[in-house]
This record gives sequence, structure tokens and C-alpha cells, in this order.
Amino acid sequence: MTKGYNLLKGTVSHLQVMDEPKELRSDDIGLLAIIGLMIVGAFEVIGALIGALTAGSITLEGKSYQCYVGRKKVQGKLLHVNFKNGDYVEMLVKPIKFNEYQPYSVGMPEYLVYAVRIPQYHALYFPRSVGMTTLLMLKYLSIGVGILSLFIYVVLTIMMFIKTEVDISSWIIFTLTNILMFLIFLVLLFLLLGGCYTFISNRIFTTLGYPNPWSYNCSDENRRFRKLNRSGDPELIDDPQSREFEKVVKYDPNASYYCRTPTLPDWVTVIDERGFMPQITEPQETPNQEQSND
Repeated sequence: MTKGYNLLKGTVSHLQVMDEPKELRSDDIGLLAIIGLMIVGAFEVIGALIGALTAGSITLEGKSYQCYVGRKKVQGKLLHVNFKNGDYVEMLVKPIKFNEYQPYSVGMPEYLVYAVRIPQYHALYFPRSVGMTTLLMLKYLSIGVGILSLFIYVVLTIMMFIKTEVDISSWIIFTLTNILMFLIFLVLLFLLLGGCYTFISNRIFTTLGYPNPWSYNCSDENRRFRKLNRSGDPELIDDPQSREFEKVVKYDPNASYYCRTPTLPDWVTVIDERGFMPQITEPQETPNQEQSND
């Protein structure tokens, strides 16, 4: 169970999209600085993974935005913000916690968005680096690292038996060392390639009701959607949970398309803001009164 995640439904209004900060270019910094940033980044990734497993908090990356969905103000980051004011969306959100150091005040966002679903086009949008699940990423990495490790193991084993006499105990130690190195490199690559974000993906797909959320493959679903969309398959047209679906004519490369809408688990809280609009009162300025000196 993924506690704390809600599905917010409603119409977007008062959308504000903030520009991303300028990224550092390799020609703007020296080689030593690049190496230093890589080392610092590796430690940050490890720290993020530890935070994900302990506190469940990972910093989202992407283009920042704020908007109202019905009467609820939300904020988040996405790889690409493709919705606009007046669009009906379904957002996977989590309440923002406030404390004495950061108390809530009127006008502040109430929810943090983890994913945006647009039922009209069966499109899902994620923050940057989110979308790949844990077991799927480990599967791909295991194949790549496994092939490389096996090749090195075979070459070194042949060289050992050709040049020296190796007893069975030495060969067993060498084999176990090779297996250990395989596991170490697998974990390092998992961390360096953004594996901590796969835990967010797992929670998103679990909350939305996808089967096998830890190994769900967005790419396969995306390809299947394009095939069904071209043929006008009833699986898309007659989806009981998204009657508003329209055949997609121009695909968005930043979207993850899905076929039949999965059934939402019973434990997910739905915040239905359909039909509501925010009541925003602009603060009235008090005119400066000039004092006359009589």
C-alpha cells in the first residue's frame, strides 16, 4: 500500500510554468570541475537512494509549474508541461506538509504532483528521470553488466590456466570474486543512472492500479497504444473509465501513452474537484493618504 497518495481530478486554471535554470555546459567549466561534479553527484545519488528507502523523499526534477485543479492549488515538476488552462486532468498528488518553520498561508500550494494523466488522450506525464521501474532497470543492467563480466571472466580464466597451474580452491575464490564485482558494478550503475527515481515510478504505477508495478514497461505499453490507436481498436474507444478519449493524431514524444485505463485500488483517496473553480480574491491596495501640513 502506498499511503499518502491521492488522485486529484478537475479542470486546470491559473497555470504558471516557470523557466528552468540555465544548465552548466562542459565548455564553461574545467576538467577538474567536471570530475568534482561527477563525484559530488554520485554521493548525492547514494544519499537520495538512502532517503528514498528510509524517509521516502526524493527531489523531483523538470520544468516547474503551479496551477489550480478545481479549488486545489498544486505545484510540481514535469519533463514537459503539455496541458493548459481549461484541460481536464487527473493528477497523482501528495499533501505538502507544513510546520512551524514553514506555516501554511492562503495562496500556497496544498499538494505536490508526482504524475499527470490526461484521459482524453490516454497520456501520462512524469518528472524527469521518472517512468522506468526498478525491476525493469535491473533487468537491463543485469544483461549488459552480465555479458561484460562473463566475457572478462572467460578471458581471465583461460589466461590463468594457460600461464599458471591453478588449483580448485583458487579458481573458486576467483569465481566468487568475479560474482562480487558483478554485483558491485550493477549497484553502482543502478545508482549513477538514476535508479533512485525508479522507486517513485513503482509507487506511481502501484497507486494508479497497474499490474506488476515494479516491472511495468512504459515503452511496451506506448508501442501497443500506437498500434491500437492507428486501427481505432475498441480497447481504446470503449474504455469505460475514459469515455472522453479521442484518437491521437499527433503524438507527444514526452508522453507515455497507455491502452486501457487500469482500475484504481480501493485504498486510493480520490479528490473530485470536477465542476469547481477556485475562489481567488485579489488583495486590494490601500491608496496612500497624503497628510497636509496646515
